[in-house]
Amino acid sequence: MAYQVIAFDLDGTLLNSQGAILAANKKALKQAQEKGVKVVLVSGRHHTAMKPYYAELGLDTPIICCNGTYIYHPATNEVQSANPLSRAACEQMLKVAEKYDIDLLMYSRDAMNFIKLNPHMQKFTQWANSCDESVRPDVRQVADFSDIIHDPKETIWKFVISSPNRQNMESAVAELPVSEFSCEWSWVDRVDCAKSGNSKGTKLLELLQMWHIAPENVIAFGDNHNDISMLTAVGLGVAMGNAEEEVKAQAKRVIGNNDEDSIAQLLSQLLAE
Repeated sequence: MAYQVIAFDLDGTLLNSQGAILAANKKALKQAQEKGVKVVLVSGRHHTAMKPYYAELGLDTPIICCNGTYIYHPATNEVQSANPLSRAACEQMLKVAEKYDIDLLMYSRDAMNFIKLNPHMQKFTQWANSCDESVRPDVRQVADFSDIIHDPKETIWKFVISSPNRQNMESAVAELPVSEFSCEWSWVDRVDCAKSGNSKGTKLLELLQMWHIAPENVIAFGDNHNDISMLTAVGLGVAMGNAEEEVKAQAKRVIGNNDEDSIAQLLSQLLAE
């Protein structure tokens, strides 16, 4: 089959355990692009936190951000097909976070905002500051979320909740109404909370429709629960070896872990057919 699009999750998939793209995988993606295959990044990340890798890979495609909350065009700073949280939903999130003593990272239109500098945010801000200024993610420590939420010029894409207390996180997720929130575990101690109906798979299919490309002609790689909708939406869903068993069970193929060049090996095989 002549595959036309390859979609990649970032963390735990295209990025190894050190947060880098393996040289072999980078080479394989360049070869795919030279053959006319579109490479698309589909991540739970904010668009500013995807730009360093987008630039490193030399991509020119739109990127799907915040688990399918919106499509972003880096060349024009245009947002397309967005489905952000309502102001009321944001207020509800703040109340639930206070009730269960959980930390929040709030994704606004062009920045990632946090109040408490917990270990995760310490590591994340260090990485952001290490990036070249031209593609540096915009991470801001703020005193309060309310002013941003009620700014009529702002858009709130999603929240990431985190806590060392797993039970508190589970309780918080259980209290958020499914009519308003789509909550997906993106790491063992983090949950992405976006507007109900948003998913990587839904937005990827929407982008494919714009391009008039059938899902059967697409390969998608992922490792976590928020990737399942994408893996099951396309012709070949590939789970990484480091993925949880539930994710592997939903994939058509399972390869090596993200510290191995298994992505490059599979692409070399598939694109040569």
